[in-house]
Amino acid sequence: MKKLFMYALLACCSLSASAQNKVQTNFGGEHGESDFYINWKRYYNYDELSDIMKRLAKQYPNYCSVESIGKSRMGREQLLMTITNKNTGKDTDKPAVYVDGAVHGNEVNGVTDAMYLAWYLCTRAEYDPEVAGILARSTVYILPAVNIDAVDSYVRFPNTENNPREPFRPVDDDKDGLYDEDMTEDVDGDGQLSNMYAEDANGDYRLTKDGLRFVRIAKDDWWDGQRFRLLGSEGFDNDGDGRMAEDDLGGIDPNRVFPFDFRKNLGKSYPLSEPVTRNMWKFVANHKNILVDVNYHNYGREIMYMFPPSNEGPGVGDVRAPKAAPGQDQWAFTAPYRARAGYQHDAQVMTQMVNDAAYILKDYTPVSGNTYGETLGSTYYLLGAYSMLIELWDHNVPQADTNNDGYVDDNEYNRWIKLDLGDDAWVKPHVVDHPQLGKIWIGGTPKKHIGRTPPPRYMEDEAQRQSRFIIQCLKQLPELKMTNPVVKKLGSNLYQVEVDVVNEKTFPTSSDRSMLIKRYVPDVIEATVKGGTLVDPGETKAPEEGNGYYRANYIKPAYVAGKTCEFRAKGSSTSTFRYTITTTNPGSTTLTLNLKSIGGNGNLTVKLQ
Repeated sequence: MKKLFMYALLACCSLSASAQNKVQTNFGGEHGESDFYINWKRYYNYDELSDIMKRLAKQYPNYCSVESIGKSRMGREQLLMTITNKNTGKDTDKPAVYVDGAVHGNEVNGVTDAMYLAWYLCTRAEYDPEVAGILARSTVYILPAVNIDAVDSYVRFPNTENNPREPFRPVDDDKDGLYDEDMTEDVDGDGQLSNMYAEDANGDYRLTKDGLRFVRIAKDDWWDGQRFRLLGSEGFDNDGDGRMAEDDLGGIDPNRVFPFDFRKNLGKSYPLSEPVTRNMWKFVANHKNILVDVNYHNYGREIMYMFPPSNEGPGVGDVRAPKAAPGQDQWAFTAPYRARAGYQHDAQVMTQMVNDAAYILKDYTPVSGNTYGETLGSTYYLLGAYSMLIELWDHNVPQADTNNDGYVDDNEYNRWIKLDLGDDAWVKPHVVDHPQLGKIWIGGTPKKHIGRTPPPRYMEDEAQRQSRFIIQCLKQLPELKMTNPVVKKLGSNLYQVEVDVVNEKTFPTSSDRSMLIKRYVPDVIEATVKGGTLVDPGETKAPEEGNGYYRANYIKPAYVAGKTCEFRAKGSSTSTFRYTITTTNPGSTTLTLNLKSIGGNGNLTVKLQ
């Protein structure tokens, strides 16, 4: 009994010690995943998402907080998570990445990926040194669902893979004076929405041999079997005009109403007309610490990025990375065109980040984005944030590409559905007695979560890769350090001090664009001298550029700095600051530099001797 008591005591001590020190050194060990369980093989409605977000904030109060940034048209709170280590400073004092999902309501895998990122960071915060370091010096703002009304409807009710897409703003699609009165509806009550067909000897469709799909009969194809005529989407004729489901919910594309390059023929309204887009925009615009903006959409497996303007101006069209030649890096990406003067650094930064994204995401193609009232153009051109839009998933599933030609044909796709998904992918065609149309057939289309959103078994894999890319963005946010002080004696009472400010990260503290539109927070170094006098040049001068062989090779470019020096730290850069000091007692004279930046604060004291 005494031995048993001692073993129990030791076990308790061991558990207590492990609870106090959670840092995981075993790469294959527990990293906090079990502390907050979420099933990542399903989609969640608004109430469930809200509950998860609030429980994350309650369980991880030092890292996560939840706030409402406004309400949707239907009165739902638009909840946003702020994730950072609160013990290391305010979220607004750190460089930040903003992530959102589902501007389009049917693109709910973006919600999953955004939520997964929040869960990953919170649960690993005290286990994973990489995550701990990220949250100590940076902030992540996550708005999982922008278009929350449509997201809730898409998840909760039977819908097609394409609808509801827009916010629930009443629109008279069929111009009959009524609004949203003829929606797609679940006629047969099977929980799925599909297409309706009528048997017709002159119809253009037939069933496939396996009886799972309707396919169009080619004009030159002889067919004497049963034929069908497509009636349209599943539904009823609610307004008696002879048409079905022609006036569905929604009507304004929420990703065409952002301010930059707004075009009325696309937005069909006015900039930021939708409450959910207006709330999102206000939040991002009010947080100047947001240096990177990432929006999740579907579909297409594309990395859409806002490359700086060329001499021809923005919106040069899609530019795809070419196939790699034998022996070359297949993930390498080259900038599509030369950036306009003043934007070269932004071009370098975006090229590097797109390269990182292409490597991490593997089967995603870089594509230069458009500006037409979309988030991409607005967040870059109006706010100066580096902007990327990730088009998630598509039916061209890499796992199904058995001949490795980069394209999944019908045979490969059907084999994937049969062997990987157990044939559970199609709404099987079946006969239904429609109260208005009589005997019809319904089915032949993919189920809701096949084409535009991944089936359950693929959801977490997609979310993990997307989280790795966001983490790479966070790791490359600016981190400034003062280092390498060099003291030179110029005369009996005259000294010169040079100090380097190094930013080894890819992102600068301000983009070229934010500098040009004067929407940036400058980096500042304040200098004080004890036991001497700082020779103030009156104003901070730009670094001396190379002029001839001698200056270019032997004189280090430097800011001729005074008491206060404002500057911008570029990505992957070293800036040198030169101070001139007079003193009568060098042994007791010190120069203290105080750095204030979104990339970090710091102090450095240099003794003159």
